[in-house]
Amino acid sequence: MGTLMSVMCLCVYENVVFSQPTAWLLHYDGLGRLMQARGPKPWRTPAERQILQAARYYITLSAGHQRRHCFLDQPQWESTRCLPEGETPDKIDILYDIFAQPPGIVADYDNIRKASVPDPVAVEVLRNRTQSLIEKLHEWYRDMPWVCTADPVMRESSGIPLPDDPMECVALAISYAMLLCLVQPCEYLGISLFPENSMEATNNIDQDSKNKFLALEICRFANWALRGQASASYALLLVYPLQIAWFCLQNSEEDLRNVRVIMNSVVADSYGFELGRMRHWDETSLDQGRYGFLY
Repeated sequence: MGTLMSVMCLCVYENVVFSQPTAWLLHYDGLGRLMQARGPKPWRTPAERQILQAARYYITLSAGHQRRHCFLDQPQWESTRCLPEGETPDKIDILYDIFAQPPGIVADYDNIRKASVPDPVAVEVLRNRTQSLIEKLHEWYRDMPWVCTADPVMRESSGIPLPDDPMECVALAISYAMLLCLVQPCEYLGISLFPENSMEATNNIDQDSKNKFLALEICRFANWALRGQASASYALLLVYPLQIAWFCLQNSEEDLRNVRVIMNSVVADSYGFELGRMRHWDETSLDQGRYGFLY
């Protein structure tokens, strides 16, 4: 556990200094190798639980950014199996279980698209897995409780305010970033990102508008989570969803203003996480091939 904690400190350090474009990714990847070698053992103390929670997040980000399967998507790594007997998973634990799935979906989607003739069996398997993931995520929203829909009428009628707990706002931001990362596979597979009861109401809303809605909601969640004297850990967890939001809003200067303030003035300048500053991510800046959930 001490080695794992040391590497996690290096992960946080690279978020602060941003020494090289891919240094953070190397540390996240190394963390995954250590975690995998440790195996899915139950944590024994609250401190271990916090360490392993954070490690799962970093490891999934590493796999997703490299568009490859994450070992955490295997059943033996689910939070319910890594808890001591008698303990129940938190909302964020369940979200991280779900979050471990999209990297593999994106990887399989890439493989299917690269094939000269797509395998119909592989396509159907991926469709079923992706549909199941979307359903699990919306079940998680219902337990929050929260309503995720692009339909303004449904949002208004739900009457659900933003959560008071900043960590729940962070979790919502992560979940919306996850949905944005699944837009391309879902379009290819003919799967809606939103529940069936909102599909009819959102059929007349184009995908770009839905993407913009999700990205702007990430900004709203981040603003709420970071209000007042928020913990720096929230800002650190918001680096990923805010980068995804920026990616989706980059063609509109008006929409970029809000995300630029959060990323540059709050996450980078106030909390010191230089990795969270708005910058251009592409193949030339990362120099190791094709990277990114959204490329």
